[in-house]
Amino acid sequence: MAAEENECPKFQFSQQSSGLVRSWELESVLAGRTLSFVVKLDDQFVCPACGGVVFNPHQTGCGHIFCSPCIRVILENNETSKCPFDGILIKPEEVFQDNCCKRELLNLEVFCTNSPACSQTIPLCNLQDHLKSCQYEALQCPNSSCTDILLRKNLPDHQRSHCSYRTELCRYCQKPYPVSQLTDHEKTSCPEAEVQCPNKCIHLVKRHKLKDHADECPEQETDCIYKKYGCTVRNKRGQVKVHEQTEFNHHVLLLLESNSKLIKQVDQLQQDFAAQQGELKERNLLVSNLKREVSKCDTTVSAMQRSVEEQRELVSSVKRELKDLRDVLEADLTKEELVSLRASLDSLREQVAMTQSLREHLGALGQTCQSHTRLLDIHVQQLQCSEQRFQQLESTSYDGKLIWKVHDYHRKKEAGTALNSPPFYTSHSGYKLSARVYLGGEGTARGTHLSLYVMLMRGDFDSLLPWPFRQNVTLAVLDQSGNRNHVSLSFTPDLASNNFRRPTSETNAALGFPRFITHADLEAPRNAAYVRDDTLFIKVKVDTTGLEDL
Repeated sequence: MAAEENECPKFQFSQQSSGLVRSWELESVLAGRTLSFVVKLDDQFVCPACGGVVFNPHQTGCGHIFCSPCIRVILENNETSKCPFDGILIKPEEVFQDNCCKRELLNLEVFCTNSPACSQTIPLCNLQDHLKSCQYEALQCPNSSCTDILLRKNLPDHQRSHCSYRTELCRYCQKPYPVSQLTDHEKTSCPEAEVQCPNKCIHLVKRHKLKDHADECPEQETDCIYKKYGCTVRNKRGQVKVHEQTEFNHHVLLLLESNSKLIKQVDQLQQDFAAQQGELKERNLLVSNLKREVSKCDTTVSAMQRSVEEQRELVSSVKRELKDLRDVLEADLTKEELVSLRASLDSLREQVAMTQSLREHLGALGQTCQSHTRLLDIHVQQLQCSEQRFQQLESTSYDGKLIWKVHDYHRKKEAGTALNSPPFYTSHSGYKLSARVYLGGEGTARGTHLSLYVMLMRGDFDSLLPWPFRQNVTLAVLDQSGNRNHVSLSFTPDLASNNFRRPTSETNAALGFPRFITHADLEAPRNAAYVRDDTLFIKVKVDTTGLEDL
């Protein structure tokens, strides 16, 4: 039996205050679709106003059935609200939803809206449920960012094999990635992927183990373990191992030569130490003698002060006697009284002369005491200078390495000023350098990082050394926990920079790393202890390869 198709229009209804017109769920499902009935619709299911299917039918008092949009237009726009067919007045209170007509309509058989691909016929009331499982329903791929529209029956295969936005497990790390990114992930970033050693050895190594592999790779370039003793061989690890085994005699000679130099240095240091101790003893003895002389001067001054007090009292007594004498002179005196008076005056003159002599002697003693005091201050300053030079001699390094112990870390960090290390040398007649640190950071790194630098200093042997300075320098903050998780950074000198040429002033500009390490990593590391007991250890190492002692 041939089926006549009736196209269903799109419906969009809103809730009205009168309650006469309501939207219907099936209408939204059928929006944009063509609805075909198996049997031609009776006229009672067709709206006489618009000719469409009377979904959500409403009957008027005159017996006509309209779809909800049409009855709404009639009630809102018709000034007299009359039926367009028989002219009878339509009262809103007489309009009602015709549920009987609605049930009959919902029980009518319709073709699936996806026909002819889908050949099923179902009651209209079951169409919505059928479309939820219809294999010919067009659906958008649920994978994020994918905009492909496919039939339901083709969707699983698309998601599984063809969608560019599907996720698959990485064959190495077993983590899901979009298929468009998977190849790049495996080739460039997967830590579990096996890759060729960068030194082109025969091993395939997991990407995250490349650094560990470099420590044992036979093709990795490395230095001979006797480098610090003067061996300059640098080659692939395998060849260096052969070199270390075959050049045993040469390495023994290097060790002996290095040991001889160390013995000479130790002897020189011991001699310097003994000389400094002798000089220190002499200075201490001189200071002790000066202290004794000052003590004697203090005793003499005290005695003189007491004598002056006595003389003052004596002068006061003389003044009183002179006053008495003036009183006597004003009276009549006998010859005997005048003789006695002259004797008293002579005695007073002698006492005044003695007092004046004592005053002059006291002034001379005071000047002598001041001279001894100045001399004592000079010797104390010389002694302090000698002690400072002695301490510097003890802490000075002549092998290109500096271990610098920084006390009072937190106080000096808060102060924010630069700290300079004692100088150190690459050898007894080598380059002179020192380190500089800003515990609180410098410039843009202030408050967030520790800034660490090294400086070339003017030395006594600069005219004999090769310039510019070419040696690699390594700066490090040492781990005090015993785990040896030291933090180190190295740099190679820029031969075009004036900072690596022979110093023309006391020091060249400081060079290094303004953002060497963050304060968070420095003060609260996981497996290390860089600041302990408010103390920080800094190490500077100069690569002395190729340098020869003069």
